[in-house]
Amino acid sequence: MENKPIAFFDLDHTLLDGANGNLVVAYMVRKGLLGWEAVWKALKFTVLYRLNRLPREEVYRWTFRECGKYPIAELIRMLDEAYEACIMPRLFREGEECIAEHRARGHLTVIATAAGEYICEKVRVQLGADDKIAAVAPVRNGYLTDELERPLPYREGKEQLARSYAAARGVDLRDCWFYSDSLADLPLLEAVGHPVAVNPQGRLRRLAEERGWPVLRWSTPAGYTQPSRAVRLTFDPFEEPSTAEESG
Repeated sequence: MENKPIAFFDLDHTLLDGANGNLVVAYMVRKGLLGWEAVWKALKFTVLYRLNRLPREEVYRWTFRECGKYPIAELIRMLDEAYEACIMPRLFREGEECIAEHRARGHLTVIATAAGEYICEKVRVQLGADDKIAAVAPVRNGYLTDELERPLPYREGKEQLARSYAAARGVDLRDCWFYSDSLADLPLLEAVGHPVAVNPQGRLRRLAEERGWPVLRWSTPAGYTQPSRAVRLTFDPFEEPSTAEESG
């Protein structure tokens, strides 16, 4: 995979019809796994996201702390259910086809998202992408922590991670693509040689038109019937809580 041009893909509102975090929270609320406070948090974060004022650090801390209340094996079971019910049906056929087209041209395909690594990994496998850049935190004593790796994969942090990823493979970002809907991804869109706006927010659409960037509309459900299985993770999804943790 050395020296291959890279096509980076955002997840929320780009490969996916919606925001993965909101979809998972809504599913867990319906199942009684989270309370109405989570709904209000999700609504607040959605509004701030659309205003490009999302406090990403706060979002991550809250999300990972909520997820860290469950043993990792139970959390994975819940995420698998949420993925099959709410995320898999909303993946776009056009995104899958675009990834396949880049791979056919000999390009490396990478999902670059602010989402957590587990959901991102399942999407990566489902869509046939080669790799991912996502939010990562360690699992300790059988529970997910909020000790997030830096930089966070959001705004300038996503651009930094993509630049490091490309440099490690001898690739210049000017030879790369990035598909995104969000003005929050402007640092990486401006860094690559081939920025593409997909289902863009209004301000990004206007900017893309001013700069002559392609603007795509993806809307067709991919129609998957079988959920993918996560293959590459930084943690053991079946780690058991330690005896000391359980007794404490």
